[in-house]
Amino acid sequence: MDIIAAWITVDAAFGLGEASEPGGGMGHGREVMARALAVCGSLCALVAVPASAAGVELSGGVSVGGIQMGTGPRLALSPFVGLLWRQEKDLLLEVHNMFSVVPGARVGACDRTAVTLVYAWSTGKVSLGPSLSIYSMPVCGATICNRVVGLAPGGHAQADWYFSEPLGASVSANADWAGGNSRVLHGNLAAMVTVGPVWRFGGDSK
Repeated sequence: MDIIAAWITVDAAFGLGEASEPGGGMGHGREVMARALAVCGSLCALVAVPASAAGVELSGGVSVGGIQMGTGPRLALSPFVGLLWRQEKDLLLEVHNMFSVVPGARVGACDRTAVTLVYAWSTGKVSLGPSLSIYSMPVCGATICNRVVGLAPGGHAQADWYFSEPLGASVSANADWAGGNSRVLHGNLAAMVTVGPVWRFGGDSK
């Protein structure tokens, strides 16, 4: 499946870093940008799923928000894409991917994939479900700063409102368990909230 192939591409892209500590890694801005290009390729693979398939709705956009990992919040720019399978049911299924870039002197990145249950109506939808994140982030603890790389299970929630078809607004929230043996992360939860425009194509409105 194209979705599985895209996930494999994302996983391979984030395997480029050199480990600097158990549960963490040392990276550079250029490497993160290379990973970002690889992830963009994986998102194209998602978009390549035939939009003409009955009941399939494609949505995407760019959100801006904050990510909290370690002791301080950081600004993040987060393009995202989602595939929703529309059926004659109250609860629908959606696969959602968001790639977040944290700008700065030490660039950070986080790629998150979620499988959610969706309640949808003609002008909007709300969704909730589990997620899995791959992250490479510069993080500061109480006394030390370092780059951490790893996998984090979590949960994803999102609400979309389409005020001028196909344009709408999207608000999302995510919580990840980003703990492990890192010296700067000690079993901490990582939280992220974003807002931004969203577009949808294909499928039939409920």
